[in-house]
Amino acid sequence: MNDKKLARICWNSNNWQKPSGKLGKVKNNKSYETETGYGHEEWLLDVGKLVDGYHYAYIQAVGQHHAKYLGCTYDISFYTIDGVTKLRWWLGEILNVQVIESEESRKVYNVYKRKGWLNEMYAQLDAVDADTAQFKRISAVNFCCIKFLPEDIKLLEEPLPFYSGNPAVKSDYYNLKNRILVPEFGSFGEFIFASGGMGVKDRTSAVYRGKITDIDLVHNQIQKCLRELFDEQYGSVNVSVENLTGFGTKIDVVVRLGKSFVFYEIKTANTAKQCIREALSQLLEYSCYTNRNLAKRLVVVSPAKLTDEANTYLQNIRKLFNIPLFYQSIDLENKTLTKEA
Repeated sequence: MNDKKLARICWNSNNWQKPSGKLGKVKNNKSYETETGYGHEEWLLDVGKLVDGYHYAYIQAVGQHHAKYLGCTYDISFYTIDGVTKLRWWLGEILNVQVIESEESRKVYNVYKRKGWLNEMYAQLDAVDADTAQFKRISAVNFCCIKFLPEDIKLLEEPLPFYSGNPAVKSDYYNLKNRILVPEFGSFGEFIFASGGMGVKDRTSAVYRGKITDIDLVHNQIQKCLRELFDEQYGSVNVSVENLTGFGTKIDVVVRLGKSFVFYEIKTANTAKQCIREALSQLLEYSCYTNRNLAKRLVVVSPAKLTDEANTYLQNIRKLFNIPLFYQSIDLENKTLTKEA
């Protein structure tokens, strides 16, 4: 059996398939990430580039002490830290990670160069204003330090947050640690209704995959309006804003109706059809990702008026697939909400 190890990797909001930019990276004037705008592990899961069936990558935890680990094979668990929120995220593990020779790295580098993959990586760095020139200075023998088979990737469907001081991670250095245990995630993985919720601000940020991007002001105005309307209609104890799903995301608004729930997803696109398109997959995930369907109804809320064509589309979804999807249009000026369609 392989030794179980633990490694921190750079923050990335593109699933470690390509660089995601400076936001969320380490804020330290002396760190490599701060100086270059990218981390060593940006392409850790870019398994579209295989050489002889293996994906090759570089992780700082191994690369900075390469000679120490040379020829070893490990099962490595990974975590990352959001440099903005300081929250830690557990990602899962990759099995049978092999530490490779420098000469093998050189051969892989030449394959990447010949197939145009290096140029693709340069373009990805340019797209996020990272220091491409610094990346080009990396020698072929240091281009990668590990390899693994894609089928040995055993990462979580969604990263799970854990907090500083958790005994599973005793230091945040980019070194290869012995994995003692897996963090306890408390109620994570389970939907728990919690009335009230976060105060609605002019700006907010998504949980994990939102790249910490600002959600528009209209979205938050709608959220605030819905909370006021539903507090009056159902009682504040039955209304939740930004309710945790249990798997790393939040539902815009949840209303509790006895033992069942209604999930509301807010969209601000120009047409009802586009709002439905954007919201449907999220609502299905929120309701169906656990082992039971938690929502009695799924509702898309938007300022866009529902056209006859979009209404027919909704009815087809309900009739053909038995999905309880509905739509409500909101008037922010008058603080009114249409009936469910």
